[in-house]
Amino acid sequence: MRDLRQLVDRSTARYNARFPQAQLDDLMFAGDPLADAAVAALHERAYQRSEGKLEAVRALAKDGEPAARAFLDQTMERPAWLDDRLLAQGQRLTLGFVSLSKLSLTHSLFAGGMFARATLVTHATGRLGADPSTRIRETGAFIGAIMQPGGLAPGALGHETTLRVRLLHSSIRAWLKRTPGFSEDYVGEPIDQTMLAMTLGLFSYLNLRSFARLGVGFVDDDLAAHHHLWRYVGHLLGVDARLLTSSPRQEKDLWSALVAHQAFPDSWGGSYLDESARTAARLAGNVREFRPFFRSLFLYLSGPGWFGVEDEAHLDYRLAALRVGNGALSIGRRWIPGASRRMAERGLEAFGRAVSLARAHDYGLRIETTEENASSEATMRAVAANVRDRFAGVMTARRAGSLPHFGAGADRPA
Repeated sequence: MRDLRQLVDRSTARYNARFPQAQLDDLMFAGDPLADAAVAALHERAYQRSEGKLEAVRALAKDGEPAARAFLDQTMERPAWLDDRLLAQGQRLTLGFVSLSKLSLTHSLFAGGMFARATLVTHATGRLGADPSTRIRETGAFIGAIMQPGGLAPGALGHETTLRVRLLHSSIRAWLKRTPGFSEDYVGEPIDQTMLAMTLGLFSYLNLRSFARLGVGFVDDDLAAHHHLWRYVGHLLGVDARLLTSSPRQEKDLWSALVAHQAFPDSWGGSYLDESARTAARLAGNVREFRPFFRSLFLYLSGPGWFGVEDEAHLDYRLAALRVGNGALSIGRRWIPGASRRMAERGLEAFGRAVSLARAHDYGLRIETTEENASSEATMRAVAANVRDRFAGVMTARRAGSLPHFGAGADRPA
């Protein structure tokens, strides 16, 4: 895909025939019926961090509970399109660039904040609010688990971890809908299908684009393998088949449509960029030293238009050096015998600590109090107002029953 490095922001994002606006309007109100039914069967009265959802669902299934059995049965099935060779190649590609992956995914997590509805959800749960290091550590554990050789086979660590995250999403979805005040500030289903597809795009399309912009060279088979890996992860996470693209080109088209639909930084993007750079620098250990670096990184990887600012994306000297080094690594990986294997082996070792966390972690979250998030409440109210204004027509049409419904079926392939 020759235009992989091309930036997509509000000025360039477009809907298309495969992903029209009306379809995305519809899917904002769709959750994950399979996992939602399994979590509903747990009869949770409130969000419980300590309880392992997957173990609880398995216990229900053992007792014959239909929704729990359906969830376990369907998540063990292999989709017809799954290719084990591409899956393993996609894992090796990421493992070969572990250090770069950490940097790229840090950018992805913060850049995803421009999707205003998703930001309202992450703020409500505190996962990228007062303590963003929690979400970043858990994301590293999640990725480390799915990158293990054979890790996505049923029962393996990556497969189990992905199902835990899926049930976490359903539990949050149910909890937020019962939370006083949240529904008034929100449009659609919490962690709906468009949000799931956007999150998958952060790991897949946006991550790969960042690799390319930071100097990594790809052959077409690399692109196909990376996409295939994350397509399967998306399948396990419950992403609707209509939003599971079958090629990197389709994935870029979906990303463009999602940006046109839900990324609108107009009134708050600039302050969010400043806060993101400061927070990333603090997590790196030195705000004064790394804040200019992360600001340059975010602007270079997403562009000023992504954050709604007019700054020029100056390339920090450290980013320039990184691009040169990654270009050399890419050449070596492709042409030096055994280089790709050795890079993947080193990457697997580097994920050791993250994998230990994945083995011990139940993928819950701590719900933070209003007082802990007081400094950002005003900003979130402004974001919520933007969301309500943006989708006012959708809500009016939905109440009137005139919103088109895009049903899944054999005539609407992914």
